[in-house]
Amino acid sequence: MISWHAFLVYCTAYAIVIALPGPGVIAIVARALGSGFKSAVPAAVGTALGDWTYMTLSVFGLAMLAQAMGGLFLIVKLLGAGYLIYLGWRYWTQDVAELTEIVPETAGRSFTAQLLVTLGNPKAMAFFLAALPAVIDVGSVGAIGFLQLTLATAVLIPSIMLTYAALAARVRKVLASRKARIRLNKGAGVIMVGAGIGVAAT
Repeated sequence: MISWHAFLVYCTAYAIVIALPGPGVIAIVARALGSGFKSAVPAAVGTALGDWTYMTLSVFGLAMLAQAMGGLFLIVKLLGAGYLIYLGWRYWTQDVAELTEIVPETAGRSFTAQLLVTLGNPKAMAFFLAALPAVIDVGSVGAIGFLQLTLATAVLIPSIMLTYAALAARVRKVLASRKARIRLNKGAGVIMVGAGIGVAAT
């Protein structure tokens, strides 16, 4: 079991890292702006799974394997970036009707896109493979400690990501006219493309 002091330090640092606007947050915000709050929920789950994957690699001493992924990591990153840019293009070019959902997509696609963005995010890899071992002695993490870390991921990611999504969705509802929605849609497109370029460039 991880001591409560170390666990609280970890959760605080992790919450700050999640809340800092990066490609994942930007993608969630753009998705909520373009398609509403519900579309961001599977995306938040995808983010959580991506973070949980890196956390698991770190805890079980597979950091070297993750760092050695090399070309595979680059492919995952570029796939995530490409999909974000594609979504940005869809948001920009989609014809909008008043008070209708824009660029509807399945929960599976939303989840997969955000998972790829998270797995291709150097910030996530750096935190779990470098910062986590600095805060917690991963060599002594047992089953209960692993459950504590899993719980932190399962609680903090949805709480913070969906707060961003809720705020973005609220802005979307306020701007309900066709003209405002077109501008909002194009803005979401620009943000999504920017997030994709950011992922590819890092």
